Amino acid sequence: MSGPLTQVLDAFRAGAASLADVGRMTGLRPDVVRASVDHLVRLGRMDAKELAAGCPASGCGSCASGLPDGRAGCGASGPSVARTGPVLVALTLRTPPVAAGVRPPA
Repeated sequence: MSGPLTQVLDAFRAGAASLADVGRMTGLRPDVVRASVDHLVRLGRMDAKELAAGCPASGCGSCASGLPDGRAGCGASGPSVARTGPVLVALTLRTPPVAAGVRPPA
């Protein structure tokens, strides 16, 4: 049986699209999946990129919930400078560098 880091990597390679998918595919608890992903990012085996979310810098009129007159449809007075709550993050696997003269596995 392989460890949680290997299981998480294998789940993403097999097409897992979310941490919940990884948990279902591996049987690992959600806290173990999150800790494994955090560790894989620190090791450089995965990249984590924060996706734009929240109020657009161009103002409320350009927001999907903005009103035609430019007012915020969500009730905010304008774009927020302080983010709180969940953040959407895209996780991608990084390909480890291949040593000279070593062929990658098929």
